[in-house]
Amino acid sequence: MELSDLQDRYKNKLIFIIGAAPSVRNLDINLLEKYPVIAVNSGILAIKKKEDLYFVSDDEGVSQWSYYIRELPDLDCVCLLYENKLKGHTKFLNKDKVIFYKHKSWFSPPSTYNLPEGLELTKDINKPIIGSRISFSSAIHLAYCMGAKTIVLLGNDNQLSQDGNSFRYFWQYWKKEKQPHRIGRAMKFNFLTQNLGFNSKDFIEYWRHFSEVNKEIIGKEIEIINCSDTPKEFNFFPKMKIEEVLKKYGE
Repeated sequence: MELSDLQDRYKNKLIFIIGAAPSVRNLDINLLEKYPVIAVNSGILAIKKKEDLYFVSDDEGVSQWSYYIRELPDLDCVCLLYENKLKGHTKFLNKDKVIFYKHKSWFSPPSTYNLPEGLELTKDINKPIIGSRISFSSAIHLAYCMGAKTIVLLGNDNQLSQDGNSFRYFWQYWKKEKQPHRIGRAMKFNFLTQNLGFNSKDFIEYWRHFSEVNKEIIGKEIEIINCSDTPKEFNFFPKMKIEEVLKKYGE
């Protein structure tokens, strides 16, 4: 399979993008069964569907996780990977289901290397995809190229769970023996003290720029719906429950 095979594959369809934030724990995943799903990083652990499933990552670090080495190869999904960081990390994956994409200029506040064109949604899937510090924006761009009319964001919280546990991932609620873990080279990893992909200020700043750069597309060519437990300042896309999304946009 080539990247070009995905161009407009789901024209005018509803596509869900799911991350691994704590709010995923409260979703009825069965509601996604009929729809294309793009899982970002360990968000893939929430999905049980076998058709129209995609895995996206910009992060070389995923190659050190047990789910990438053990669970992902057994899933019937297409792996969309950032070539520069993950081309050398596919030996465990089904080579027929691996597709690489390239990035254009990186947009990553608070870095000074903030080029607005790095956030522009372009329609040709063979051209470089949005670059940033988070894989979610790459997934949005890929879904847009796949022809999505409506894109729904799940598990894009960028904040720890608000129930007193201070968890970063939904799977931290699982029993220890079932949780994914780092393997390979030794690395200290503390869920409570590590930084999130962005701090809250940079996270809001990033999506504000994304919305502004693509204001002629969002709400016109595509709808982006937020079903995540985001900070209150994240008000760039309509906030809905997944049931409301399916009632309004579902097939």
